[in-house]
Amino acid sequence: MVPPPLLELSVLFLCITAGVKFCSTDVAQLPIDVVRASTVGNSSTAYECFENQYDMPLVFWHKVSLEPKLSLIRSLSIQDLTTKRELLMAGCKWLWDSVPGLILLEVYSGDQPIKTYKKPGNVYSSVKTKTNSTHWRCDESSFVEHVEITFENKITVIVEANLSAVTIDQCEKSDESNVFNGTNKCHDTTTDCVYKPGDRPFSAGNYWCVCKPGYYSAHVKYDGALVEVALPEEIEEKYSCHKCWEGCDTCEGPGSCMAKFAWIQRSTFLGITVVCIILTVILIWFVHKNRRIKVFRIASPTFLIITLIGCIIMYSEMGIMFPECTQELCVATKWARHFGFCITYLALLMKTWRVSLTYRVKSAHKLKLTDKQLLQWMTPILVIILVYMGSWTLSDPPQAVLCKETDTELKFWRCSNDWWDYCLAVGEVLFLVWGVRVCYVVRNAESFYNEAQLINFAIYNIFIVNITMMTIHFFLFPDIGPNFKYTLGFIRTQLSTSVTIGLVFGSKVIRVLKGQGDHWEKKLQAKGLMSYEMNEVCEETNDLQTENEELKEEIFKLATQIGLLKNSLMHVNNRHLRKYGCQSCNPVILNQQTPTSKTGSFFKSLGSNNCLAPSPNA
Repeated sequence: MVPPPLLELSVLFLCITAGVKFCSTDVAQLPIDVVRASTVGNSSTAYECFENQYDMPLVFWHKVSLEPKLSLIRSLSIQDLTTKRELLMAGCKWLWDSVPGLILLEVYSGDQPIKTYKKPGNVYSSVKTKTNSTHWRCDESSFVEHVEITFENKITVIVEANLSAVTIDQCEKSDESNVFNGTNKCHDTTTDCVYKPGDRPFSAGNYWCVCKPGYYSAHVKYDGALVEVALPEEIEEKYSCHKCWEGCDTCEGPGSCMAKFAWIQRSTFLGITVVCIILTVILIWFVHKNRRIKVFRIASPTFLIITLIGCIIMYSEMGIMFPECTQELCVATKWARHFGFCITYLALLMKTWRVSLTYRVKSAHKLKLTDKQLLQWMTPILVIILVYMGSWTLSDPPQAVLCKETDTELKFWRCSNDWWDYCLAVGEVLFLVWGVRVCYVVRNAESFYNEAQLINFAIYNIFIVNITMMTIHFFLFPDIGPNFKYTLGFIRTQLSTSVTIGLVFGSKVIRVLKGQGDHWEKKLQAKGLMSYEMNEVCEETNDLQTENEELKEEIFKLATQIGLLKNSLMHVNNRHLRKYGCQSCNPVILNQQTPTSKTGSFFKSLGSNNCLAPSPNA
């Protein structure tokens, strides 16, 4: 490497004008080959120094440093000889005194010499040539760089510098033109070259081979002098570094910088989740098999099965999160979490919304909302979610990013969060708030098997769990470790999914297993709760039969009242009727007649009423 004064105050340059050219380098013998042969090579192949034997490219002179210094000299015309002499002499004096390492400086104007400076003992006499050139020569076993440049105004500068006092820099540089740049023999993949100024002037190997970031070695660095004489196989084996474990920016050994997974804990959580999925599949089969039992038929088997399918999708998130995070798994995780939540929550909310509409009707006309109508309203919402998730996946899919644990500083892969996540989170919060409002409206609604209240509790639970987990995930602990994150995912899944299944399906399954699935709750039936019965507005195929049964009940009640009134009026002040022995004339006995009896005995009693027969004493 050239000493700073020599670089800063250089008087020669690579290429001043288009007319300046360098003599071509011998293909078989580059400058670095000459230096290596004379410094680190075998003595039998040492470089023999002959004058003008090799034409070399310029080594150390920098065009940028020379251009402003000689701009005035280049502007001088050949006619202004007096001014030119004074300026050239002053410039030569300044350059000779300020640039160390120069052993010769000669300036010509045309063929006329202007000024010559020589170091004592330099007996070499330069010969001015017709072309610009640069080459090396030997002076008492010392390398000398000889440079000769002629400007377009016929001013010629000849400079010789002693290279033996200069340390060669073989490392890469971008701001300096140097034929030795990049000639180091460090292992390209794993090590970097670091220049080492020292006591080995003009010789190869003045550098260290230091491990790159992300690599380590038992040695902190390798001496370039040893690397220079090593064969390529030795460099690969002895003078290279090993790659650090994934996630380590820097390392001193083979230790891992990644957070370790608690595989036993994760396997336990995954095993519990798999059991829940199997039980949910069995529950789907159980609901379908017993769909005609009243406890399931009233709750709409279609929406019950849709709810269970959404729960299975949410359960699957734990399996997707089990291995190390990748971009593909991030996309699958987002789909499982949000789409499964949408299906489950929307199915429950549609059922509750139907109860809300039915409960708020104040007219005598009963509101009919079938499963088909609810599915038609549910479909557009699902389509919107599908379009949003699809656009997200195709345009800007979630990425796996490397993060650090807050406490241990260990790294782990997690899915990125961007404005797609935040927009979807806001939409889900609004959706949850609407569901809570609907549940509040129907909080006092009574239904068979307490269906409406159980769904309300499930929606309240989903609201609380999701809001809590969003707060933890986005605000409180965004960079928690992978094991804690997986634990929170398991807790969220169990609280929002398993608890929902338990609330909505637990009592129904127990009733069916006890054989009470077709039993009505008498206290609710006595209150005329048929107007709030969910199945009455869900099973479209049974509407006609249900209405006929209700019509019969109303006719039976009306017939009972008419019979009572008729018999009472006929009995009053009618001496032709018997006062005793006629059970059908007794209002108390008539009230004990079951109005819903389908045997027709009541109408037969009206048709053959013995109370109307005349008394035998009449």
